[in-house]
Amino acid sequence: MDSLLIAVAVGLVVWLLMRRAAYARARRQFAARRDAPAAEGAAEPPGDQKTMPRIGIPGTITRAQMAELRAQNFEPMRQWSKEEAQLILDTVIYFRAVILDETGDSDPPLEVQNTLLSFILTDEELRDSVQEWSLNRTREEEEAGRMILPRDETYERVADEVAELWEAGTKDE
Repeated sequence: MDSLLIAVAVGLVVWLLMRRAAYARARRQFAARRDAPAAEGAAEPPGDQKTMPRIGIPGTITRAQMAELRAQNFEPMRQWSKEEAQLILDTVIYFRAVILDETGDSDPPLEVQNTLLSFILTDEELRDSVQEWSLNRTREEEEAGRMILPRDETYERVADEVAELWEAGTKDE
């Protein structure tokens, strides 16, 4: 009986050590893939395309955020941080409110949304302003369904971009 208990204990220890080694290997591979482009100098986006800087701890996106992003027609990536996912969600809420105010359209075309998302997230000033707006929202505003945005410089810049996109969209039709 003692030898059976010892065998089970040894088996459990070996299994735990192998599992820990597998997790450590996966973390090293993820870190190597994340750091490799920067080390090779290939991290620059093609042409003059800008990118949003990484914030938060990669891989911490929550299931609720993933579900909300999918509901908003965005495919989330598991390596996003919860802060990045929240910033994207807040940005979508913000520019959809601007679109509704400026055009009356509650379901804008996906191309317009993608362009506005890129426009806001790649501009540090706009990104910070939207993030600050989001942090200062009250529960009552969120539950009301329709956002009332302050008519500040950020709103005007986004509204101007919406007007340009709408004008370009009507010319194409």
